[in-house]
Formats: sequence, C-alpha cells, structure tokens
Amino acid sequence: MNDGINLLNPEKRGAPAAFMKQLWTARLVTVGLLFIVSVSSVILFMLVSLSPLPSLQKQEQSLQATLAQSKTDILKVALVNERIGTINTILSQRQSYDQAFSAIENQLTGDLTVTTIQADKKNMVLTVTSLSLTPLNAFLNGLIGDVQNKKVFSQITLLNLTNDAQTSGYTATVQLSLL
Repeated sequence: MNDGINLLNPEKRGAPAAFMKQLWTARLVTVGLLFIVSVSSVILFMLVSLSPLPSLQKQEQSLQATLAQSKTDILKVALVNERIGTINTILSQRQSYDQAFSAIENQLTGDLTVTTIQADKKNMVLTVTSLSLTPLNAFLNGLIGDVQNKKVFSQITLLNLTNDAQTSGYTATVQLSLL
C-alpha cells in the first residue's frame, strides 16, 4: 500500500526523463526570475538613492518654510509701499505755502505777533497784533512791496484795524491774494 501513494517518485511514473527535464526547466526559470527581480531591485534602489529627487524635495520644503516666514515681511513692505504712494499723491496735489509763509516771516519784526492765519487755494487771511502802529506800518509796507514786485502775492487788502483799550495794542487783519 505504501508503494502506490508516492506520486512524486519518478520510478513509478511512465516518463521520468521528461518530467525531470520540465522540473529542471521550471527551477531554472524560477531562479532566473528571482535573479532578475533581485538585480532590478538593487538597480532601482541605487537609482532612487543617487537621483537628485530627494534633495530637490528637501530644497523645496526649506524654500516653502522660508517663504512662509518671509510672508509677513513681504506684506509689511507692500503696505509701506502703498502708503508711500498715497503720501506722494497727496503731496503732489497739495498746494505749498512755503513761499507765502517765508515772505510773511521776512516782514515780521520782534514787536509783531501773528495771532491767526487762514489759507485756502487763492487767499491768506492774516491777523497781526502789536503794541505800536510803527511795526504794523513797516509790516504792511513790506507786504505792499512784495505785492508790487509780484513775488508771492498779487493783491493785499486791509480788512480790519482795531485798537484794544485794555492792552493798549493794535490788531490788523490783512487778506493776501496768492499768485
């Protein structure tokens, strides 16, 4: 009974040489495939480890981190640039009173006090006080000379001249038309 159960014994089969040849071919193909898979795995590992892809991925991550940190600085710079542009626009549209103030300042003496200045695009209204009429006269004559020379002002109008009895002072209000 033992003799009929062993199916792999080549002596019990009808064609032992053909079976052995097929078995040897199958083993050879299996070993060959195993060798091919092993060699291709090693080659693939070497290609991956030697390729620049991992270093490029690390570089990309570091650049993204740097960009994320710099984002607030970039936003601050953009905000400052926008504000500078707005300030430049306002300054270019604003009328400059530097020459007018300089001309008025040149006519002032130590005895005069400027109490109010109102300015718009075409006119300036100026109120000046003094304890004596002499400094007021010199101031007004100096402004009249500036109007005649057409330096800064085109016209001068005396709006008001008052005497304050309590302080014994004089107040003059003058309107100057700007060029």
